[in-house]
Amino acid sequence: MRSRLQWTHGRGEHVTVDRKQTYAAEIFVKFFVLAGLLYMPVLVFGWGEWIPFAGASVYLLWELGRFNSALGELADLWNEQHEQRRESARSDSLQ
Repeated sequence: MRSRLQWTHGRGEHVTVDRKQTYAAEIFVKFFVLAGLLYMPVLVFGWGEWIPFAGASVYLLWELGRFNSALGELADLWNEQHEQRRESARSDSLQ
């Protein structure tokens, strides 16, 4: 899975990470829609009212895992980019 975050190169070593969409707003909307959908069986069958929010919290945990993997991907790219710069600087200093 590809992250929604992307590198934006600036001058020198300055790099910023831009988001393609408003991530938090989208997650909250999905959470409340999912909680609302899970609330329907509560109304029909008279189950406990905590069940929809517990079920929707599983979605939040899944999104947290996606966010963690996206940050790991960005950290790997960052380390790869800086390793290449260090190697080129090291080879230049040896010459």
